[in-house]
Amino acid sequence: MKVTSRKDRFDAAGATAVFVSHDEPDAVRGLMLADVNCPFPVAIDREKTAYRDWGLRSLPLPMIWLDPKVWRQYAKLLSSGERMRSSGGDQRQMGGDFVVDRDGVVAYARPQRRDDRPPVGELLKVIEAL
Repeated sequence: MKVTSRKDRFDAAGATAVFVSHDEPDAVRGLMLADVNCPFPVAIDREKTAYRDWGLRSLPLPMIWLDPKVWRQYAKLLSSGERMRSSGGDQRQMGGDFVVDRDGVVAYARPQRRDDRPPVGELLKVIEAL
């Protein structure tokens, strides 16, 4: 999790990251966060209320697993030393990255496109500019 290595920049900006998952808490702790020192809060949204409210959709499985970009990304991660983690209970549910200012106004929104996340530095630039 690249974002955890940048905690000092979040702290300096007076910000925090919040991870939201729709999986069972035990699965999140035991599979997704195993061996990860996550210094940020993790929220569980079993009903996917936040996902719906933020416009995060589910994709058909072929759209995810038949995409060569997904396989290239996994190969890149594995070759750099990352290990495979569980993708959770609903592999079709897309996530997203958002920056919300102190007044609750969305300053940055990027729904996830398959296995494509913005660089952490991009999010931090938005945060530091607020």
